[in-house]
Amino acid sequence: MEHRGLAQKLLRLGIGTCLLLGASGAGSAGAPQREWYSLLIEGQRVGYAWHETRATADERIDSQGMRVYVSQLQRSSMIETVTEIGRNPAGAPRWIRVQSVNGPDRSAWKGAISEDGRSMVVTMSGSSGQLRVQLPANMLWPDQLAGALQRVTSASHFRMLDTSYASVAEVDAERVADAGASNDTRIRVTSTAPGNPPRTEFFWLDGQSRVARRERTFFAVPLRWETCDRGCDAYVEQPYDLMARMVVASPYRIPASAFDGPIRYVIRRADGVAPRLPATGEQSVVADGSNVVVTICASCGAPAALSDAERRTYLAPNAWVQSDAREVMNFARQNSGRGKPKQVMTELVDAVRKHMNSGVDYLGYATAVEALQNRAGDCTEFAVLLAAAARARGIPTRLVAGLVYAARFSGKKDVFSPHMWVQAWIDGRWVSYDAGLERFDATHIALALGDGDPRKMDVDSGTSGQWRIEKLGLLK
Repeated sequence: MEHRGLAQKLLRLGIGTCLLLGASGAGSAGAPQREWYSLLIEGQRVGYAWHETRATADERIDSQGMRVYVSQLQRSSMIETVTEIGRNPAGAPRWIRVQSVNGPDRSAWKGAISEDGRSMVVTMSGSSGQLRVQLPANMLWPDQLAGALQRVTSASHFRMLDTSYASVAEVDAERVADAGASNDTRIRVTSTAPGNPPRTEFFWLDGQSRVARRERTFFAVPLRWETCDRGCDAYVEQPYDLMARMVVASPYRIPASAFDGPIRYVIRRADGVAPRLPATGEQSVVADGSNVVVTICASCGAPAALSDAERRTYLAPNAWVQSDAREVMNFARQNSGRGKPKQVMTELVDAVRKHMNSGVDYLGYATAVEALQNRAGDCTEFAVLLAAAARARGIPTRLVAGLVYAARFSGKKDVFSPHMWVQAWIDGRWVSYDAGLERFDATHIALALGDGDPRKMDVDSGTSGQWRIEKLGLLK
C-alpha cells in the first residue's frame, strides 16, 4: 500500500544525501576498509566524508556518510547523511538504509528489496505506511556509481536509485574538459528524479580510475570532496557560516518610514544570467538586459486571475501544507471566526505567531503538523502552518520564497536575508501575509512562488546568496 504522507515526506532527505563511491566487488570477511574525504568550501575545511566496506560470512555492507559543520546566528549545528546498502554473498542487494540530519530535523528510511531485485518496500521512521518502488532491470545502485564512471569513454546514460527521493533517476554522465593543471579525468553527472529539477555533480578520476575528487553545489557554493590520509575526522574549528553566505547586502539603509513603499530595486544574479522573478499584484518586474527592475508596494503589480486549476492546487493539501490533518483543521477552526477571508487571515497570522514560541532554527523544512507539534522553526515553519490553516478554512494560499530587509541579521548590518511568507487569494487578488515578521512590506522581494512543495519552486530562484541588489530607490 502506498502511503501518501510517507511518499512525500521522503523528499526532505534531498539536501545532503550522498552517492556512494565504492566499487561493487564481492569483498571478504575481516576488518572494515574505510576511505576518508575532507569536505572543503573555498579551501576551508568544513567537515568530512567517508566510504566503508565491511563484510561478514553472509553479508557485505557498503556505507558512506558525510558531515558538514555549520553555524547559524552564532550557534553551531550539523548536516549529516549516512547511506548503507546490504548485499548477499553473491552481490545482490538485500536492503538499503538512509539517515539524514539537518539541524533539529531528523529523517530516515529503509528499503527491503525483493529476491528478484525488481521491487523495494520502503518504510519511513515515524510513519506506519509503506511505499512500494518498482525497480527496472539493469538499474545501478549508488555503490556501483564509481564502477560506471570508470567505463565512461565520452558519454553514457543509465538509471540509478536516487537515495534522496527513494525513486529511480535518469543519469547522464559525460567526460568534460578540465581547465586545471590536473591530468585527472573530469566527468559531469546529471541526475533527474521524477518531478524534481536536475542535479549536477563533477567527479575526477585519477590515473587508476579511482575517484580522487568530487564537487557539487551546497547552499549555492561549491562543496568539494578531496581524499584524506590522516586526521580526517578531526573537529572543525570554524564551522561554515551558513547564514552569512545567504544574505544579500543592501546598497543603503532603508528607514522604517519607507517600508510601506513603493520601493524600486535593480537586481541581478551573481553569475550574470538574466534573472526571472515572478510578477505579482504587489511586485512589478521589468527586464533590463542582465538586470531586472522590481517595484514593490501593496498594489504595485498588475492584477492576476485565478484559474480553476490554480484554485484547486492552492486549496489542496500536500506533504508540507497539510490542511487536511485533524490537528491543523482544529487549530484553524479554534483560532478564526466566521468573518470574511481578510479577517480570517489576520486572525490566523496572530494565532501562528502566538503558537510558534519555542525557538528558531534555520535548517530543515518541517511540515505544518510538525510545526504545530514542535512550536518551533523559522519563517518556513510559520509559512507552511499559516498556509495550511488558511486552506483548512477554504482560502487558497501559495508560499513565497524571497528576501526581506533587516537592519541587522547574523552579525551584519543592512542586509536582505532569505525569507518565506504566504499569499492568500482575497477579494480577487493575491495578498501577502507574513506570520514570521507580523506584516508584509515593500522590502519583501519575491524570488519564487509555489504550493509549499519545495521541489516546485522556480529553480531559477536558486538560493538567496546568488543575488545582487545594485540599486534601490524610495518612490513617492
